[in-house]
Amino acid sequence: MITISGEIEGDKELSRRLMIAADSLEDFSEPLESIGGELKKSFDENFSMRGGLFGGWQPRKDNNTWPLLEKTGDMRNSFTDEVHSDFVILTNTAPYFPYHQSNKPRQRLPRRVMMKIDQQRKTFITKAFQEYIVKVTRI
Repeated sequence: MITISGEIEGDKELSRRLMIAADSLEDFSEPLESIGGELKKSFDENFSMRGGLFGGWQPRKDNNTWPLLEKTGDMRNSFTDEVHSDFVILTNTAPYFPYHQSNKPRQRLPRRVMMKIDQQRKTFITKAFQEYIVKVTRI
């Protein structure tokens, strides 16, 4: 039988520090705020690229002069984020948004994806959490 034992000098200080870190890990609003902002920025960039960030949008069938989905700018400017301690809600408040974003079968209105979490955004989200955890647990 092998027994390994040891002592930590300053164990009470370490314990106190870890309790502070544990308290910080109950509220993820800091990284979630960063994530919400980054996702909203990517949704806006997707509009500038006419859907190119997430696969592209089908071209319009009419001859209107304004950019796709931007006659008034309401839909592009209606992305919101609501940050809580353990989640973030991203939505678009334009009433017609769901009809364009939906993946339901369609005959007339083409699907034009405006919100998506692709691999690049997944990586950003993971790193935001990792950096926050390292920051609050740093001793």
